[in-house]
Amino acid sequence: MIPLMSQKRAAMKYMEVGDVIPAEGLRIILLRGFPSPWGQAAKAMIEFKSLDFKVGALQAGGENVAVKGWSGINSAPVVAWNDETPLNRWDDILLLLERLAPDRPLLPEDLLLRTECLGLSYALCGELGFGWNRRLDGVHRRVQAGGEAGLIGDKYGYNQADGERAAQRSIAFLQYLAKRLQSQAEQGSHYLVGSSVTAADFYWAAFSNLVVIQSPEDCPLDPSIRPIFEQVDPTVSAAVEPIVMAHRDRIMKDFFKLPMEL
Repeated sequence: MIPLMSQKRAAMKYMEVGDVIPAEGLRIILLRGFPSPWGQAAKAMIEFKSLDFKVGALQAGGENVAVKGWSGINSAPVVAWNDETPLNRWDDILLLLERLAPDRPLLPEDLLLRTECLGLSYALCGELGFGWNRRLDGVHRRVQAGGEAGLIGDKYGYNQADGERAAQRSIAFLQYLAKRLQSQAEQGSHYLVGSSVTAADFYWAAFSNLVVIQSPEDCPLDPSIRPIFEQVDPTVSAAVEPIVMAHRDRIMKDFFKLPMEL
């Protein structure tokens, strides 16, 4: 497959949400100013598939009345195709993209590999998956310091039991990922599943920012926001093996736009 970096790519431009919602074709709403992994992975997969799309912005902490009225949620990403129902769940978005551009698949056709890819993707994106646990861990540390769970806690269903387990669950996933990548390398593959890039690679590359944020050059966050991503439990940071970051950097270089468009 041809890496995205070899293709000619126009810079992303946010449109007014009021213009994006009624438009035809493929649209995506992204959380503006943040490397939200669910949204950045979806955007990168859209670009990998060379699909034309329009993009609107969800404002962090805002009411986002138009987006909520259209999609039913005040969250991102939201992806929609023509007049079909707007989608927010990662797997619904992935299956839509597979339908729209089957010639550049991100789910293997082989049933065993497809099952592995979907299972690994769920372990990254799904409820109580890696991304979910990183959010819960951050909320838990804030609560332990005397703060409130807040909107993020409500969104991810924070409770003390899951909060206490979030760091260890993150570590267990990172250990699994390192072992899987080592096994894949021994079989001559640079990817998480099979011998070509899949959705799982895109998801890990995007979600890796929840444990090791990319450089300011590759991820140009506002300086006031970057410390939020740098505050990682030391035990979680210690579980990040070089092989998982090498994979992140390779996938980002080959298949994502850098610097990231936030």
